[in-house]
Amino acid sequence: MLSQRSPIGLTSINRRASPATTPITSSLLPLPPSPFLASLRPRFVSYGREYQPSTIKRKRRHGFLKRLRTLGGRMILKRRMLKGRKNLSY
Repeated sequence: MLSQRSPIGLTSINRRASPATTPITSSLLPLPPSPFLASLRPRFVSYGREYQPSTIKRKRRHGFLKRLRTLGGRMILKRRMLKGRKNLSY
């Protein structure tokens, strides 16, 4: 039988951990949401002003010329043409 040396003495590798040495993880699990706590939280949260529109950035990222430069962009333009879109991109 294989065994390894421990500070106390020889112990088996296949020995299972005793319940006294295993950590209790049930207290770390999240509790189910309470209907009482749900009424205290705001329904709609404002996260800030992330979208600040810029015409130059929009055209550089999603514009027609950017679509033509990449294979994926050309596939997007092709799909939109076949579908009959009036505007293929910005």
